[in-house]
Amino acid sequence: MRFNILSSTAILAASLIMADASAGVITLNGTVRDFNAYGTTYNGVKGHVDFETKLGDDRGIVQSRLGADGKPVYNTADANPTVNSAASFYQWYHDDATVNRTGSTSITLNEISPNLYQYSSNAFFPVDGKLLGQTTSGHNFGFTTEWHTNFTYNSASNATFMFTGDDDVWVFINGQLAIDLGGVHSVESAVVNLNNFATSAGMTSGGTYNLDIFQAERHTNASNFTMTTSLALVNAPAVVPEPGSLALAGLGLLGLAMARRRRS
Repeated sequence: MRFNILSSTAILAASLIMADASAGVITLNGTVRDFNAYGTTYNGVKGHVDFETKLGDDRGIVQSRLGADGKPVYNTADANPTVNSAASFYQWYHDDATVNRTGSTSITLNEISPNLYQYSSNAFFPVDGKLLGQTTSGHNFGFTTEWHTNFTYNSASNATFMFTGDDDVWVFINGQLAIDLGGVHSVESAVVNLNNFATSAGMTSGGTYNLDIFQAERHTNASNFTMTTSLALVNAPAVVPEPGSLALAGLGLLGLAMARRRRS
């Protein structure tokens, strides 16, 4: 009887692995905050001073470590020509009814080659027709997004993470800044090799670490968003239920089989 239970459990686990792996996708759930352009008032909310105002690359807007609340911290020690102040930047990734509205969004990274996943859009408008609803050229420009996930670092995989986008993008790995594409600019890219980054970020092979991505669209021109990675993110395919869940499922299958035998 013990052999039958274990066999049922193993069969169920194998079928779940195959079903998930065949999907070949990673879905990330994020938060989006909508802002109006500076100098306008729409749906009773005044425009934000950092949106649709100044242009240009602006590296160094954020400090090299995430804050205690898991959000980027404004770098007051650096000259930041596209940001009005620490207070205005704080509103980008915090709810504030005087300047923004908050919602949820998601993206799906497809497996474009073995163990390489990508989400790519040259028309990234997650709040079209939603939240504040201010539109220019048919789209709702002026928003920020944030995404939080984790992964297990494996030095043997030589994993990378690349982001391409406009405008601002900051990527933090284990709480440390890994990519800085700050500023109101056209499409720009940056890539981080995890093996090169691991030592400075205090990472060791086999450990699980956070990946935090913060993006902003601040100019009514274009909105590009491409994420490409070989990291096994938290909701990667082939997620196997905990052993306890599998054991219960196996017992359930066994009980069903025994009930059918009693009825026959």
